[in-house]
Amino acid sequence: MEEYLNKVLRTIEERWNRYFEEVRNFLRMPSISATGEGIRETAEFLRDWLRERIGADATLLNYGGHPIVYGRIRGRSDKALILYNMYDVQPVEPLDKWIAPPFEARVINDVVIARGAVNTKAPLMSMLLGIETVKDVMGDLPLSLIFVFEGEEELGSPSMPKFINDKGDELKGADGALFVIATEDVKGKPQVILGNRGIIYLELRIKTSEYDVHSSLVQFHHNPIEIAANLIASLKDKDGNIVAPWLYEDVVTPFDYDLQYLNDLMESADVHELMRTHGIRELRSDDLRELYIETYFKPSINVDGIIGGHVGPGTKTITPAEVMLKLDIRLVPNQDPDKVIKRFMEHLEKLKLSKWVEVSIHDKYPWSRTHPDSRPAKVAINSYRLLGMRPYVITTIAGSAPAYLFTQRLGIPFVSAGPGFGGRAHAPNEFIEVEGIKQLIKYTATYLMTYGVSQ
Repeated sequence: MEEYLNKVLRTIEERWNRYFEEVRNFLRMPSISATGEGIRETAEFLRDWLRERIGADATLLNYGGHPIVYGRIRGRSDKALILYNMYDVQPVEPLDKWIAPPFEARVINDVVIARGAVNTKAPLMSMLLGIETVKDVMGDLPLSLIFVFEGEEELGSPSMPKFINDKGDELKGADGALFVIATEDVKGKPQVILGNRGIIYLELRIKTSEYDVHSSLVQFHHNPIEIAANLIASLKDKDGNIVAPWLYEDVVTPFDYDLQYLNDLMESADVHELMRTHGIRELRSDDLRELYIETYFKPSINVDGIIGGHVGPGTKTITPAEVMLKLDIRLVPNQDPDKVIKRFMEHLEKLKLSKWVEVSIHDKYPWSRTHPDSRPAKVAINSYRLLGMRPYVITTIAGSAPAYLFTQRLGIPFVSAGPGFGGRAHAPNEFIEVEGIKQLIKYTATYLMTYGVSQ
């Protein structure tokens, strides 16, 4: 394998200028899921690319939303790997904050500025180019591949559960699933990401009257903002500690392997860098180790917004008729989203607030975990080492993603991995380093060849 791998890596170097322009051209294609701009064209481009460049059997599947690009290609081995990715991006506003047009893919100071540069169109095209190189050099692929590229990740992936229901029997035979992304939150520290927390997103409408009431009469009745404040105080104290014990029911983390790789997490997801980039003034505690454990391995409740009341200039003495409170709850093993929602509703009942609070559930899906000893994880780790990189194993991220569709619904290990430093996802001036694109191409090729010979 070493001889073939060296030849593949040399070929990537020889093709680099052309490959780099292909990545930039892909970034120039708008594919905004919120508006639908360019979505169909991008999906058709990917379908045709799979067919024409590597000879895959590819089609577009529709489940009421944006199409899923679904493809298969047979390799030397029946061993199959699912390659999951996303081709949709977020809107680009505010435009006046960009230093270059968001769909120009301009190179500035050795980084590419574009919407989708890091999240995740540049990694997607880099992955495809790595696959093409392996196939061209070897004549075929060392294992069979299944392609699943969705166009609704930025909308909460509403079509993906329907896709899994439809194609689950075909997918269950896969050996694992890989999501190629640029993982260097800290430059030079690429990650192997093995899990994520689940999420429940709630919108609470609190209404106490039909019209706003003169504030001098407030002692006659209830103020919905005060109800919201009391509800928040019943969930978290003034220091941000969770005081609702039911949220910790069924929690079993951190696992032993979480603690084994805790230093990897602390080094490659440095909270001080987070403070710098976001202007965070102070951490909740000086005990960094416990903060990481609480943030990554325990559930959380967050108040995303409160809407209501007088917020305009000057005075307006009213008690508002209603307010909207938005909350998200992050879940860890072995929490069940439906059980947590049931406990939340019981919490409202116990506080005698249920008659005032109308609850709407938006996002709701569980956590995902893949063990570090699984084959996809071991190959991800070894592939970095073969390229002379030191891998950092992240057993779970603090955020949420629909990886549970693979790990829980299909029983397939799911790994996110790839070198490359970038940032400002969802914001103006999203970027990825030029060198990171080349490394993503090489990493994909190395992963496939390593997977093909792994036991």
